[in-house]
Amino acid sequence: MQQDFNYTDRSYKMSMWILILLGVAVVTISLNIQPVISKVLFGLPIIGSGLLGVAGTYFILKGIHEPLTEKKVIALTVNLTMVILILAILLSNTFYN
Repeated sequence: MQQDFNYTDRSYKMSMWILILLGVAVVTISLNIQPVISKVLFGLPIIGSGLLGVAGTYFILKGIHEPLTEKKVIALTVNLTMVILILAILLSNTFYN
């Protein structure tokens, strides 16, 4: 039995979660409660977004054979942007700390 997975929809849902988590990060940093709490509340959604970005990019590449739709373009853009952002953060922390 072979299951038919719609990888584009999975990746699109992950990209929507990424945008929600980034929105949460913006709200928590703008509240500026206490420095330590703000760092944690800002960092956790960013890390979660990075992990979802990697998973979403994996799913969009698995579904490369699926037809090109708006969802696919949005998912590809958001997920790859998040992966590039996380890589840039990791590289900047590695080289400048």
